[in-house]
Amino acid sequence: MRSRKRKVEEHVDHHRWVISYADFITLLFAFFVVMYAISSLNNTKYKSLSEGMKTAFNKKDKENKEQSIEDQNDGPHTKKVQGKFQDGLDEINQSLSELEDANYKIDRQEGWIELDVKSGALFESGTATLKGDALIKLMQLAAKLKKSHAIVSIEGYTDNMPIETPEFPSNWELSATRAAAVGRVLNTYGVASNRIMVTGYGEQYPIADNVTEVGKALNRRVNIIIAANRKTKRLLNPGVEQQAHSVVVGDKEIK
Repeated sequence: MRSRKRKVEEHVDHHRWVISYADFITLLFAFFVVMYAISSLNNTKYKSLSEGMKTAFNKKDKENKEQSIEDQNDGPHTKKVQGKFQDGLDEINQSLSELEDANYKIDRQEGWIELDVKSGALFESGTATLKGDALIKLMQLAAKLKKSHAIVSIEGYTDNMPIETPEFPSNWELSATRAAAVGRVLNTYGVASNRIMVTGYGEQYPIADNVTEVGKALNRRVNIIIAANRKTKRLLNPGVEQQAHSVVVGDKEIK
């Protein structure tokens, strides 16, 4: 019995530690692979976040610079928009500024906002059918206006060239129908009808000389007045606006 036990002991494998060591190395290798993968993933996320923040800050910096230039160019009038009015229309004015372009111009006054829209951006000559892109723009305008409680007055204007068709016997009918077309879109897309007023002034209240084509184009317009309330002096009184502003056409200043 003693000899058999001694024989078994003589065949015990004293190198099993190698297997454990190999397992350890394998696990360690796997650990470093996982850590590398995590590190690579984080680098990607970090780069993405970094680029996003860089873009955002560059955009904000550009906007701030542009705003600073506008403030310098426009002087006190622009600064007045920055919260110095007491009519509660600053928020809607800020929202409307997103729609402003070469065809949509905003004039901010105490008690009201006037959005001057060139007729050419809305209608073909001699018609009151809205263009497709004009419809989209007016839908965007309606989405902004329906969030406020302001009164919306829509005024149609033409140049002094007479029109006489079965549909439009005069410029009054043309200007009024155009204003109504704009009002109908605003109403359809959320602006309550009891907040909307529609008026056609025809060739009355020109803002430029009708002698030149440039002047005529300026006079063909639709003005959208966003008023704080129905007592606002600008409502149904375009002359109020003309008293405060003038339009220069060529070398002439038109009051």
